[in-house]
Amino acid sequence: MNKWLINTDFAKLWLHSISNILSNRFRELILPIIVLGLSGSPLLTSFVLLSQRISSILFSIPLGTWVEKRNLVLISTICNLIYAMLLFLLACLITIEDSSLGIIGIILFLMGFVELILRITLAAMVPKIVSRDRLLSANNLLEAADAIVTFIGPALGGVILATYGPSITLVICGILILFCMIIISLVKYRNENINQKVIMNRKEKLKNFINEAREGVDYLYANDSQIVSTISAVVLGFTTVFIELTIIIHAKTALHFTETSIGILLSCAGIGNIIGVLIMPRFKRINWLYLLSSLLMISSLGILLLTSHQFIIMCIGMVIFDGALSMAFVVQITVQQGITPDQLIARVRSAIIVLSGVATIMGTLLSGLISEWDSNLALILGFIVLLLCGIFILKYKQQGVTMNKIQPIYHRVKE
Repeated sequence: MNKWLINTDFAKLWLHSISNILSNRFRELILPIIVLGLSGSPLLTSFVLLSQRISSILFSIPLGTWVEKRNLVLISTICNLIYAMLLFLLACLITIEDSSLGIIGIILFLMGFVELILRITLAAMVPKIVSRDRLLSANNLLEAADAIVTFIGPALGGVILATYGPSITLVICGILILFCMIIISLVKYRNENINQKVIMNRKEKLKNFINEAREGVDYLYANDSQIVSTISAVVLGFTTVFIELTIIIHAKTALHFTETSIGILLSCAGIGNIIGVLIMPRFKRINWLYLLSSLLMISSLGILLLTSHQFIIMCIGMVIFDGALSMAFVVQITVQQGITPDQLIARVRSAIIVLSGVATIMGTLLSGLISEWDSNLALILGFIVLLLCGIFILKYKQQGVTMNKIQPIYHRVKE
């Protein structure tokens, strides 16, 4: 296992990701359908679902600064347990038919907060568990976990949902998260020097905390490479949520697909992911900026195929869209981790999550708003956003280096 998954700790992290992503894929299919059934409106559905995203804006930066010096394994273990309990609570409320849009929104908000902590701790752990020269391999393996689950998850989730109903499916999601908790607790890695304390009074601690948080935010535009990484992260975050929700609404309301058909359509994204994972190692010697630009534009072409009303053509579009997009995610996170100094990784990632959180909220709202009028038009907007981003970042083409030569950038602040 060490040969294929780098080392033992990363192998555990990879298994954790498999179980966590499978739970997420079930939930991403179930929740929009549940809320759409209760509200009867795509716009109201988007308002309820965006409650998951609010935490990213409100708490990401302070959490990133706080997490950086803590025991990441312990925090992840506790958060997985809390997340599982929230899923069980939601399943219970649906079973006893005591769920309103407001209650679901509150639970989703809490789930979003816990998930935010998990995302930050994972981003901080990966570069410290694997060496920097293995970052591309590590991120590609994590994307492989996503690919495998995306291939089987939505279709399996659709079948389970159609057969057993939302409550049982949510219970299965919770059990998968409990498995995540067990796996992550077995990781032996611990932060170095987490027990070292500097004596400060409250005022000095607060000032130091604010300065450290600000340093992470400032690094997002410290140099051209960070600017490209930041722009790409925002666009990727927006497009992923926007297109995924739009496809579910479009297939359910405009095309009247069954839950099983919707699940199969979403599972086609997994085929694209798998293809992306298999060919990604071939691009180690390719200029990362040109690669990222090309992937964004290819992904946008997949969205055009999704505007077709033919199921097979839509499936092909999903393969192209998500395959290229998944590779773009690998490139973006590898570049961001690679050019960021170790002591700033958690803070920079948390700052990115804030911006991505704003983008995903916009994506959720716009998906519901435009789909209320014309879901096909929403897909066209997604195509335009990806295409324009792919073209725009070519402005910074001088900053690109080959993927295997990415190094941390120090003290190069953009004037």
